[in-house]
Amino acid sequence: MRHCTRFALAAVVAMFSVLAFAGCRTGPVEIPEGLTQAELFQRGQEALDANRYEVALQYYETFLERFPDDRANGAEARYEIAFIHYKMDDWDTARRLFNQLIADYDGEDAEELPAWPRVLSLRILEIMDQGGWPPPRR
Repeated sequence: MRHCTRFALAAVVAMFSVLAFAGCRTGPVEIPEGLTQAELFQRGQEALDANRYEVALQYYETFLERFPDDRANGAEARYEIAFIHYKMDDWDTARRLFNQLIADYDGEDAEELPAWPRVLSLRILEIMDQGGWPPPRR
């Protein structure tokens, strides 16, 4: 009887482990066609807040694909994509994306773009140049 109890307990633990691991997957999600711009941003932010970086990237990249003419929100989505790469310790990609975003503010129609993505991009590049987060104390 004691052997059966141990076996049953081991089986339950193994099953729980498999289910827990399956729930942590960050693989591709199916993004419904009818989502609004706000819904794509909301779901991207929720995924980012939950440290589900790959899923967050999917939502922001989908925003750029579905709404390519929305320059203002596109700048915000591009900032979030660069920031996610920063959070994932992919600093080479983050640096490249932040610099591309900043360059847009020197181009035509820059006044259409919100100021904050540029400001925060510059700040994060400064943090990266200083060695990371949190910034060193002065």
